[in-house]
Amino acid sequence: MRAEAVRKDRQRKQVIAAVVAVVVIIIAVAVGSVIANRPAPAPAAGGNAGAAALSKLTTIPAATFDAAAAPTAEQVPVKLAGASEIKVDGKPRVLYVGAEFCPFCAIERWALIAALSRFGSFEGITETTSSSADTLPDTPTFSFLKAKYTSDTVAFTSVETQDRDGKPLQTLEGENAALFQKYNTQGSIPWISWGGTHATSGATVKGQAFEGKTYEQIITGILDPSSELGKSVLPAANVMTAQLCDQNGGKPTNVCTSAGVLAASALLKK
Repeated sequence: MRAEAVRKDRQRKQVIAAVVAVVVIIIAVAVGSVIANRPAPAPAAGGNAGAAALSKLTTIPAATFDAAAAPTAEQVPVKLAGASEIKVDGKPRVLYVGAEFCPFCAIERWALIAALSRFGSFEGITETTSSSADTLPDTPTFSFLKAKYTSDTVAFTSVETQDRDGKPLQTLEGENAALFQKYNTQGSIPWISWGGTHATSGATVKGQAFEGKTYEQIITGILDPSSELGKSVLPAANVMTAQLCDQNGGKPTNVCTSAGVLAASALLKK
């Protein structure tokens, strides 16, 4: 009888062990399924690479701008019929409307930051990437969401309407909304108003030049006027600069009288 009891106890333990093993397997499969179906995390922001690229972007040498190719007609801001000047404390105001998910906003910010840095300085720009699910996925870029801009000659307002996942961020309202709706009826972004009288809609730089590149590769290309990136971003920045020089009385003089800016000025639509 004692032997029979031992045998039954051993069988009971074996059954329990088998049940536990099955439960463990089921849990492991379930966890694996959850992990497999979990949305991919957003790519890490630029970190040191992004900060290093931003530092170089905001301090591009004058000689590099002057060595750039001439802007194309498509890069020149369009004059808005019947529009009035918009100034803040006597300075022409730049209004940027975009979104963090937007790949064309992502590439345009490189040129815009380069141009505006010739008139003043930024604080609070953060690194991010465009959407993973759009064209030019995960393009390294920057966000104006927390940015502050200081300049004696230019005013800057930015509205990042959505984050990289398409969720609402900042609201376009008041005078900014009215301007955007009146002169950008299709609602395209990026959209930039230059002093209220001129605007650009969509990217003015070439998207394919950015495709698959890292922060370091992008800034290295921009700093080389002979590269595909340099041939696109530098002329765009020069014509942006020329537009603002035309609207702020040509200040600062060393920027507004530089060779690259003077060459771009010839294309402006008065």
